[in-house]
Amino acid sequence: MSLRALITLFDDDALVALANNGLLRRAQKAVPDAQVQHFDDEHARVQTGGQTVTIPAGGPQTATCDCPATGVCSHILTAVLVLRESPEPTDAEPATPDAPTVSVSDWLAGLNADQLRKFAGADFDGAAVLAATAQVDQRGGNAQASFPSPEATVTFVAGQDLKAALYKGPATRKRLVVAAGAIALRDLAGVARDVPLANPSAAPAPDSETMDAILRALEEAIGQIFHGSAVLAEERLLDLAISAKVQSAPRLMGQLMTLSTQAGWAEAGDVRFEGGRFLAALSRTYALARAIRLCPDDTDLLGQARRSYQPVADMTLMCLGLHGWTTPNGARGLTAYFLDQETDEHRSATVARGAGMDLAFTAFQAYSNPLWGTPAASRLSGSFLVLENPLCAADGQISTGDKTRAKDIQPLRTSDIQNSPALIRRWSDLRADLRVRMGTGLRRAAAPVPSLILPHSISEPQFDDISQRYVWRATDTEGQTLDLTATPDDRPRLAKLHTQFPGAVALLVLTSVVGDDLIHEPVTLLLSSLGDVEAVDVKFRDLPAGSALARAKAGLLQGFQRLTGSSGTPLQTAFPAQVLSQLAEQCRHLQPDTLARLAEGAEARQLLVLADRLEGLKTHQAPEDILATAYLCQEAMMMLALAD
Repeated sequence: MSLRALITLFDDDALVALANNGLLRRAQKAVPDAQVQHFDDEHARVQTGGQTVTIPAGGPQTATCDCPATGVCSHILTAVLVLRESPEPTDAEPATPDAPTVSVSDWLAGLNADQLRKFAGADFDGAAVLAATAQVDQRGGNAQASFPSPEATVTFVAGQDLKAALYKGPATRKRLVVAAGAIALRDLAGVARDVPLANPSAAPAPDSETMDAILRALEEAIGQIFHGSAVLAEERLLDLAISAKVQSAPRLMGQLMTLSTQAGWAEAGDVRFEGGRFLAALSRTYALARAIRLCPDDTDLLGQARRSYQPVADMTLMCLGLHGWTTPNGARGLTAYFLDQETDEHRSATVARGAGMDLAFTAFQAYSNPLWGTPAASRLSGSFLVLENPLCAADGQISTGDKTRAKDIQPLRTSDIQNSPALIRRWSDLRADLRVRMGTGLRRAAAPVPSLILPHSISEPQFDDISQRYVWRATDTEGQTLDLTATPDDRPRLAKLHTQFPGAVALLVLTSVVGDDLIHEPVTLLLSSLGDVEAVDVKFRDLPAGSALARAKAGLLQGFQRLTGSSGTPLQTAFPAQVLSQLAEQCRHLQPDTLARLAEGAEARQLLVLADRLEGLKTHQAPEDILATAYLCQEAMMMLALAD
């Protein structure tokens, strides 16, 4: 491909991948003063900002500039921007026209599998697993794959080979991530893998040797993180997560990936790293790994969605809403949430694909696809229905099999929700209900727990820098508060949440454990429309503006809180969180006096097991002792979060 043709393929997204947004903005400002001194199919030279940029046939990645900056500078980006718009010289000899440019997706689909294996080398097996976690964005002829762990992106520019891919992330993981991105794009194009990724439920359980290696890595991570070798923990934990021997344990795989990401934050000095939170996450993973070693076939511990469905009598259900989701290991799906009219129990039904399976499947697609004979799953949200020939598992999950049929579908009435025993108006009642339904320890909320709530009011959102989530404070009729949270991606669709109460009928929320936090995520807003319920599933639709009364009350509440400094009654989890933070400091420098004070504080609060553990750490600081203490702290936080 000629240099002229290659330059046109470097759009702004590719230039950001080559450098960053800030440099691109600076480069754009310098375009009017830049001058093209030479430009043909093999070579280009541009004068800009008093510097000379030279771009050989290899393209912008191989460009050089005589300024003192290392790597890609703003002058190189300015040169590309100018050349992109540079017309063909009228006096040039006619050149042989370039062949039509093949898109990245088509090129990778046609790439010989042996060539990809040769490029990936020893990283191929890990890349095949990591590919399932990719988020792919195809932009014209180019494409980008992003990964949560390691935090990395790879941008493929049409007409360039794998070695020329634009990579951002840990330097030691470039080949792994580029290969994973290529595999993900081939999967999306429908190219069959020569060795298909195993379904977690069909893969063999991790053997004792693998589990022992994981336990050792988790113990060693304490010293590596808190004594300046975090990169060793980052790489080791990721290697274990993408090992073929861990694929039957997606829950463990996801936690190992999360720890690897946090270790990367520690290595980079990222403000998102917090020692106490890392210890809590490390202790949960350590406890899970020990449990799997003892019970390698326990599907709850492994995180496998393997259920036994049995025929039950026809069911009358209220569909409260639908929710799309993804997991750290790449599984994704759509879950519908129901209330059984006979038992007042919450039930659910899920359409999902495992990591690496049917990558064309998305929650948005499932939302629009037929379910139980209805034209689209979305039609069920906010409706009454009778389920004919249902199959149900012991945990309340309903099969989405073809033999089951939904009939007599009618809109829910507002009174159906308002008179339902499942509607929760006081947060003390919500916590009592969650204590029963969420379980304890490693079995706590293996799946998110749905609840139907009626807030009295909801405040405007605030961004939490630590959790990287938006938080809305919901107040009940007794003045107690409940934090509702959402990711930055979901924030735009929830922009008007604080204007909905009073006025809306109810809000469906999902409660789950994320890190060492108990989070409540808005899923579906139930509104009243001429006596019928209109369900707004927030993963798929934007919330409408609330009533004038709700908007006025929200403004008054915010003003009152600013005036008084009041933001409600926070949950009493401060002491265990303080202990976790201090434990992180103990991992850096042992301070027996601090441990003694913490033990006294735990005993005063009747946290007697935690007090004993803290006393023991004064003389024994083995990794397993530190992790056991951290696990007790985060368990105490969960219990206090659910306490009356």
